[in-house]
Amino acid sequence: MKNSPFERLPRRRWLGAGAGALSALAWSAAPAQPNKAAETRLRLAAAWPDKMPGLSDAVRRWAQRVNTLSGGQLHIDVRFSGESGIPPLQLLEAVASGQVDMAHGTAYYWSTHSPGFPFFATVPFGMNANEHTAWLRFGGGMALWTRLARAHGVVPLACGNTGVQTAGWMREKITSLASLKGLRLRYPGLGGEVLRRLGAVTVNLPASEIVPALASGKIDGAEWVSPWCDMQLGLHEVCNHCYVPGIHEPGHTTELIVNPKVWERLSPWQQEIMRAAGWQECTDMLAQFNHENARSLQTLRQFKNVELLRLPNDVTRAFRQITPQVLRDAVQGDTLAQEIHRSYTAYLQNQLRWAEVADRAYWQARYA
Repeated sequence: MKNSPFERLPRRRWLGAGAGALSALAWSAAPAQPNKAAETRLRLAAAWPDKMPGLSDAVRRWAQRVNTLSGGQLHIDVRFSGESGIPPLQLLEAVASGQVDMAHGTAYYWSTHSPGFPFFATVPFGMNANEHTAWLRFGGGMALWTRLARAHGVVPLACGNTGVQTAGWMREKITSLASLKGLRLRYPGLGGEVLRRLGAVTVNLPASEIVPALASGKIDGAEWVSPWCDMQLGLHEVCNHCYVPGIHEPGHTTELIVNPKVWERLSPWQQEIMRAAGWQECTDMLAQFNHENARSLQTLRQFKNVELLRLPNDVTRAFRQITPQVLRDAVQGDTLAQEIHRSYTAYLQNQLRWAEVADRAYWQARYA
C-alpha cells in the first residue's frame, strides 16, 4: 500500500508490506520450544481506534500475553485503525494477501464475502456471550468457522466478547415501529438487514466516521457497543436518545484472523499460545465490559440532555418476528452458510431449554 505507515516504519519493526515479506521474518528452523531465544515479530492491524476502550485494551492484552507466554519469542507489533493504512472493512483481504500478518476485528465485517461470517460474531436475538463461547468451543462452531475462514484465505481465532450491547443512539426519539421508516442508520451485520426490512436505510461505517456522520446529519442514528465505548466515541454529544436492549447484538465475539502462511510457520506450541490467549480474552474482555459499563451507565444518567430508553414494544416485537426469515434468506444458496446456520440454530435452541430453568429462573427469583 502506497504511503502506508506500515512502509514508513523501520525495517527491524515491520518487514515489508506484501506476501513476499514473509520470507524475511526471523523464523526458527527447529520446532519452537520455551527455552529458545529466537524472536518472531508479527504485524497486527486492528479495526479499532487506538483510544477505543475495551477493544483496544483487548488487542494490547492479547499481544502482551502472547509475548509473555512465549518467553519473548513472539512479538506482536500492533497498529490501530488510522495507523495501519488499511481501512477496517478491508482487513480480511489485507491478511489473506499477506499485506499484514494478522488483524483483530469482527467476523460480520466480512459478510459480503460470505453470509456465514456473521454467525461467528453476533446474530439478532441470538446467543449471548456464554452461549456463543460454548458453541464455538464445544458445539462444533469453531470447526465451522475454520472451514469458512480458510476458504477465504485466513485462519480464525476467537479473541474477546463485548456482552450485550446497547440498541443504539438516535438524534430523534423513536416512538413506534413507524418511526423507523426512512431513518438512515449505521447498523452493520444481520441486525442492519432486519432494520432495513423494517423500513430503515442502513449503512456500515467504521468507528472513526460515525460521530462526524451523525453531527452532519448524514445519518440519523447509530449503534456502536455499550455505554463505556459509546461515550468515549462521543455519541452522547451528537445524540440525545440512547436505546436498550441490544437485541441486534446480544453477545458479540471479536476475532483474530491470521495469514495461513504465517500460521503454518509457527510451531504447534506457538499456535497454542496464540489460541489460548484468545480464549482468555473472551473472558477478560467480557469481564472488563461488564465492570466498566456498570460504572459508565451511572455517568450517562447524569447527562441532562440524554435519555436512556427502552425500544418501543412494537419495534422489539417486529424485530423478533422478522429475524428468523432474515437469517434463512441470508444463507440461501450457500451450502456452507446453511450448515453454519443449522448448527447455530440447533445449539441456541438447546441452550434456551437450559436457560429456561437456569438463567431465566434465577433472574426471576432475583427480582421477585
